[in-house]
Amino acid sequence: MNFGLRADGGQLMNSYDDASTSMSAQQRKLLSYCLYYGFNSTQKAAPSNSQCDEYIATQAMVWVIVADIFGTGSGDSAARKLCNTAPSPNSSYSYYERLRDNISSSYNATLPSFASRRTSEAPTYELKWNEGSQRFETTLSDSNGVLSDFDFGISGYSVDKNGNSITISSTSVNTTATTGTFTSNAGKIETTSSCVFWLTGKSGYQEFISERPTADPVKAYIKVKTENIGYGELTKTDESSGVKLSGAVYGIYSDSGCTNRVQTMTTDGNGYAKSAALVAGTYYVKEITAPKGYVLSGKVHTLTVRAGQTTGISATDKEQFGAITIYKEGEVLSSWNGSNFIYEKKKLPGATFKVTAGADIYKADRTKVYNAGDVVAESLTTGTDGQVVLSDLHLGTYVVTEMLMQESRNRRKRRHKSRIEHRKCLSFP
Repeated sequence: MNFGLRADGGQLMNSYDDASTSMSAQQRKLLSYCLYYGFNSTQKAAPSNSQCDEYIATQAMVWVIVADIFGTGSGDSAARKLCNTAPSPNSSYSYYERLRDNISSSYNATLPSFASRRTSEAPTYELKWNEGSQRFETTLSDSNGVLSDFDFGISGYSVDKNGNSITISSTSVNTTATTGTFTSNAGKIETTSSCVFWLTGKSGYQEFISERPTADPVKAYIKVKTENIGYGELTKTDESSGVKLSGAVYGIYSDSGCTNRVQTMTTDGNGYAKSAALVAGTYYVKEITAPKGYVLSGKVHTLTVRAGQTTGISATDKEQFGAITIYKEGEVLSSWNGSNFIYEKKKLPGATFKVTAGADIYKADRTKVYNAGDVVAESLTTGTDGQVVLSDLHLGTYVVTEMLMQESRNRRKRRHKSRIEHRKCLSFP
């Protein structure tokens, strides 16, 4: 290891895990690569000339590294001079150049730009939910342009490599970071064991290094996890009949006051609606638009979204009803002024009406309750205030017909006049 010092052959040497020669961590690593890629042999027979060429080139590399001139012009120049002592100087120096390039390639191995050489330093990437593809995914691009030199594996995820980009995806929620490994497929290695250092214990004598270290392909690491998301779903029914209601529009809000809307969902023909992906947490759901024929609900539902789960809520609406108020007024004899009768307009009690269906009448859930012409109510008589109210009517078209008051009928009998009916058609949506 120490150029210029004596090597006293045949002396007893002791082995050590650490070198006595002072070296940086970089030099120690380069030496381990040198012994991995360089000449090695356990045979006892004298070496051949080609083995001598390789041995001398490897010895030159050891001295270049210990001198801390690896990869420099002066280092290569010194190695050339040493290789000139080999049986075949050109073959020996060519071996040195290959050895230098192999060491440099592994020691300076370029990793994908988004990965780390150590698991403890591996960056974590979060897969976002893609509503279009219905999966969690992230695409990483390698600005170093070496992605093709690595194979990649990660448990529980799908991987698609395309040029210098890799897309990692999953259809399942996994909020715990999982480690993925890039493994070199281009022959770049990482030494995984130490060399052995030898000393005679005599001052002024060389230190030796031996043992070919074990190695694995160069690796790089990343970690991935999915977004912490889940879903909400809603079922909408008629409060009375339980019929599923379509067309109900609900807002999903992040605040209980329902001012910050994050999503909207609308029930389908089965009264069902499902949210898009929501980050796990608490949300508030409120009706924005009621189905046709129903009263808008003011109820606020609490929705707790859990990672990887769909949380359901149920909601109902009341049918919207209408009412008909019938007013009756007319001129009534109030006095005589000596020459004429005086009349004044007053509300008339005792007027009788009937109400019939002006068309087929349906409940909001489309159940028919009246055919056109069916009597809905009769003998509706105005009170002292001249009015009568018919309430709780399903929305639709109704016909109101006034029947003659009893007193009028009595007069009609006496005067033999014809019956008169007043009809009015009312409709409310």
